[in-house]
Amino acid sequence: MNNLYIKMMLTGVILCFINHLNAQVWTAGDNVTLQVSEFALIETNHAPVTLTLATSTAGAPVGSVSNSDLFVKISSIVPGGTDRELSAKISSGSIPAGTSLTLVSANCTTTNSGGALGTAITTPITLSSVDQFLVRYIATCYTGTGYNDGYQMTFTWAPLNPAANYSQIAAATYNITVVFTLTAHDGN
Repeated sequence: MNNLYIKMMLTGVILCFINHLNAQVWTAGDNVTLQVSEFALIETNHAPVTLTLATSTAGAPVGSVSNSDLFVKISSIVPGGTDRELSAKISSGSIPAGTSLTLVSANCTTTNSGGALGTAITTPITLSSVDQFLVRYIATCYTGTGYNDGYQMTFTWAPLNPAANYSQIAAATYNITVVFTLTAHDGN
């Protein structure tokens, strides 16, 4: 009996030692750095915007004309708690005398977009050589890459106070360049 007890005790010690050998684990580690860079990209769908003032009724003034074919697309990553604005201005050319050109942005299309897309300002801006905001509170987002993705812009050209300024309108072709700007984030 004593011999059996010793054999069982030895077997138990050996099994514990084998389990201890199998349970040893060696590990190594290293630091991994993850970085997301801030960036801002902007592009339009390059839709031509052609506006023609005309009337088809004798004795009537020319009326306003609009075009909503242009879309502005952006990709943006900002530091936490900051945002950007989308603005527009005329960089070359000028609006013909006796007329005004306004621009308003719709909120971003939602089919292919994501993130904090901002809020369009619903009051049209009268285009000039000074940047004016169209969309505010744009943070980390993307608007999509399709032809009709992004912020839809509506240009409206109209006589400016026809009763007083109609005689200033002259028949001609006028070319202007409108520049859209996605501002730096406001966390500076």
